[in-house]
Amino acid sequence: MLFKKNPNNNIIFEELHIRHLNLLIDLKNHKGNNWFYKMALISTFEDLKIFLVNLEKNKNKCIIAIQNNKLIGYVYTYPLNEKKTCLKINVPKIIYENNSLSNRDLIKKLIKNSIILTDLRTSSWIIYSDIHNNELISCSRELGFQPLQEITLWSNKNNINDFKNKKFTTKKFSKINKNNIKKVLNFVRSNESILIRNILDLEIEDIYRMIDKNCGVYTSCEEINFCILRDMGYENDNVYLLLGGLCWDERINSALRNKIKDILNNDNNIYFKTYSSNETLNAFLVESNLTTTSQEIILVRNTLIKREVKSINQINKSIENIIGKINPQGNAYPSPSPIKLK
Repeated sequence: MLFKKNPNNNIIFEELHIRHLNLLIDLKNHKGNNWFYKMALISTFEDLKIFLVNLEKNKNKCIIAIQNNKLIGYVYTYPLNEKKTCLKINVPKIIYENNSLSNRDLIKKLIKNSIILTDLRTSSWIIYSDIHNNELISCSRELGFQPLQEITLWSNKNNINDFKNKKFTTKKFSKINKNNIKKVLNFVRSNESILIRNILDLEIEDIYRMIDKNCGVYTSCEEINFCILRDMGYENDNVYLLLGGLCWDERINSALRNKIKDILNNDNNIYFKTYSSNETLNAFLVESNLTTTSQEIILVRNTLIKREVKSINQINKSIENIIGKINPQGNAYPSPSPIKLK
């Protein structure tokens, strides 16, 4: 808290705070430091009281790896739904390499501890990995993650001038509001497999979080046949999920293409996400001059899978064999025996 500032000699009077720790370290007389530290902590928590009272308990966590008093790596996790039953584990980051532990072992330990340090309410953990990141995929598989499906990210990186300074009409496009959000939720659920639906565990509150000015739906006879939503699985990127329903056909292609161009005209640093198995939608984006930026594999560790995989004979079976609902796309991925987390 700022109390007083004297304009004549630039002396600032502030309540002792944890941010003043560097000043305490520089004190020539260290005899009173313990008292100073105590008062700094008390003042800091006083400042945080209002924030803490209103703060909903969340599962946003940053797990760090420390060696010889040096931060050598970290991993960030956060919930993908309001119930906080599904957590996204971002790709672990290695800051410094070390001789005592390989990067692979460090990645595995970071992921392992991010799972251990979550409470019992969590039932699913999700990792998005580049399909060429064999190290991350292998580490995840050892920790019990199963490949679910592949996704493709699209951008306009190679066609920057195509949409510049153009005006487009999107008359058939409707915003998402309280009148249609229940239908949107049902539409999203209907476009997912039973397993993904249970893992993501989305509710209306989650759809509200996935809405911004670019989001909306195309309808025909009051039924949704296409939907654009902000994807919450990407913390720092503007990624939009494109979902086409069974009723989507060429009658809305022109309007949809214009809407995509309109979005990119406002912000060219936007990515669109599709499931690699949706060949029709992916072909449509190619025809719309979008470029594939990357392909990723969704890896999932779920308590349902964990209950099913109890014997060593089941460890290397695919989700299709275990659950009977999923047909993972792409090439086979490394699947060594999982290690115990505890």
